[in-house]
Amino acid sequence: MKIIKQFIPRSSGMSSALWLAMLGLLAACSTTSGGATAAGQPAARQTAAPEPATPLPHVGLFAYTHAHAGNPNPPERWGGPVTIVADQHKGATQWVLPGPRALDPAIFGTPDHPVGWEQAPFPLIGIPPQLRQSENGHYTIVDHATPFSDWRAIGVGDVHMRITDITAIDGATTKDRIDFVAEFDSPDRMHHYKVVAKKPLPHGFGYPFFGGVVTDHLMHGGTGIGTRLMPTEYIYASFWGVGDVYVDGRLTNPGQLVHMMIGEGVRGKGWRLGFDKDIKGQGVVMHLMVPPYKVTPKGPVMAPIRSGYIPFPEIKKRMMKAMEEVKKLPPEQQKLMMPRLMATKALMEKTKKHVQAAMAEGKMFGQPFFHVMFGNVHYQVRHR
Repeated sequence: MKIIKQFIPRSSGMSSALWLAMLGLLAACSTTSGGATAAGQPAARQTAAPEPATPLPHVGLFAYTHAHAGNPNPPERWGGPVTIVADQHKGATQWVLPGPRALDPAIFGTPDHPVGWEQAPFPLIGIPPQLRQSENGHYTIVDHATPFSDWRAIGVGDVHMRITDITAIDGATTKDRIDFVAEFDSPDRMHHYKVVAKKPLPHGFGYPFFGGVVTDHLMHGGTGIGTRLMPTEYIYASFWGVGDVYVDGRLTNPGQLVHMMIGEGVRGKGWRLGFDKDIKGQGVVMHLMVPPYKVTPKGPVMAPIRSGYIPFPEIKKRMMKAMEEVKKLPPEQQKLMMPRLMATKALMEKTKKHVQAAMAEGKMFGQPFFHVMFGNVHYQVRHR
């Protein structure tokens, strides 16, 4: 496993080849020069952008974050500590399945003027142009399966959390506190998971972690804090910490990177993940994100979750349903929608082959990340 070197300060930029090499173990496929249909032919008008001629830049907050990481005495937040307590017992969960993510032009620009393409591990911040499909001068979807699809599986789960935001910004130490436990099942009910996080991360790797816990902030989208695949959204509370993942009662992933956020609702009709223009500040949702990285003194190291869950039967159901809906449309709308549907189908078939090959080599053990949303959480806010 390789250290994510772009999170460690250095004088020279990462090569594009090294960038692409780090994508291999994620819940997706190897990159290609363009989309393909199920028959192996190029998808109509769907192309992936060419590799940039110059190295990708660091995210704008990279230098800020690393400068603050050396502060031995980071300040405390004005107004004093704030504690958020959250509980859910046998409440609803929504497991986000791997799948395509549409690209918001407000965040990613156009093929002629691409933005949001910082150097970082996929998909933790930006998306490089060579991982974007385009059509008629506009970006369409990420040329890689992501944890931010419009597909979900409904389940039941528990959450018990108490976090305290004391330290205001990144530093070498933190007074923030995390006590988090979540339990839930795989969508096929074949596996039970437990995620425990106790240790806040005092500073970020590529963008600020605010001492590990942050309250009342904007994240994602155009902010440079977190993945740009989520829209810009208001966050009531969030944490980045080190945790342990248990699968069927056995510790499988110690020292894993764990991220939680409580934010405004960002999904609309059909559970579609919105663009920035769609977000109206309605609802409150807790997200648990456990990416395929463990935390080490030298930075994050690739470590896929050993979930054992194979998502492709669920994905096939959603693809078949989408095909049926497209066939009901008038011919002109079918002509518009079918190429995009076929590009998505090709993307997921490519993903399936990649995951099967990685599992055969012992590099992956089912879906390698968690993105689970909790919908019946009871919150309490306590100042000081």
